[in-house]
Amino acid sequence: MKIDLVYLWVDGSDPAWRARKKAFLTGETCVLEEADNEARFFNNDELMYSVRSVCRYAPWINHIYIVTDNQVPEWLDRTNPKITIVDHREIIPHEGLPCYSSPAIEWCIDNIKGLSEYFLLANDDFFIAQPVTESFFYNEQGYPIVRLKRQTGSRRRLSLYMKTILKAQSLIRERYGVFIKYVPHHNIDAYRLSDFKECKQQFQPLVDKTVNAHFRQEEDLQRVAVLYYALVKGHGQLKVMGRYNRSMPWFRKLTETLHNRFYYDSRTLALWKCNFDKVLRKYHPILFCMNDTEKTEDRHRRMAKDFLEKLFPEKCEFER
Repeated sequence: MKIDLVYLWVDGSDPAWRARKKAFLTGETCVLEEADNEARFFNNDELMYSVRSVCRYAPWINHIYIVTDNQVPEWLDRTNPKITIVDHREIIPHEGLPCYSSPAIEWCIDNIKGLSEYFLLANDDFFIAQPVTESFFYNEQGYPIVRLKRQTGSRRRLSLYMKTILKAQSLIRERYGVFIKYVPHHNIDAYRLSDFKECKQQFQPLVDKTVNAHFRQEEDLQRVAVLYYALVKGHGQLKVMGRYNRSMPWFRKLTETLHNRFYYDSRTLALWKCNFDKVLRKYHPILFCMNDTEKTEDRHRRMAKDFLEKLFPEKCEFER
């Protein structure tokens, strides 16, 4: 089984990119404040450390694709045949350009030339913390293991992101009569290209509307719809994220609970909390995300970069 890895990446500090974005916004474009948050576009070299984590813990990855907006990471060795830069213009329709919406970009990744039937999708702030095999992402039948978590928090003040998730749940329920109450775990997800394309065809008008929106909007169709689609079609294996995602005897679970230790498949680390080491020691996640939000300050980002450098200090084959 050949498994590719697709990254979405942007360097929001790039003067040329910022100038293009500013020029676009000077028109009559109406953009939600939440959709244009600086944290969505900030670059803290996370991608370099994420690729290092992949080289260390998932060396079996067949090919890496980095989807960008006319940008190239300065550390990247483009002569390596196992990594490819994919520009937005290669996969996004002209009507959707310029694109500053990750939901729109995600619905176009199946247009990547040469993309394998089996592929993983990641943001640049997703990392692998322990050795993994192909079986972590795909079961024996070759179907993706769909990791979702229980929804928490109030529905009264939903984020833009969560509104699009709930919309995808409703659409799947209306179309297939199945309600999937779980939400994304916000980390590396596994897909089959055939399921991705089939789901797009099922919801083509909504996909087109999402792709043609230059910034995020409440009407977007979130790509979690593909995971839901795979489950209702029997092309995916649901795994609900909880305190313990890995198999272990009940007595070990009890012992670890008494020591306040848990075993997660994935965990999100908020940059502004700066408790990176503590979280990894407590939860032992296989995957983790370094989540940048409006609460994050520059000092938090510096601490996060120091943490990642300590965790992944060695250069990998994709660096100059």
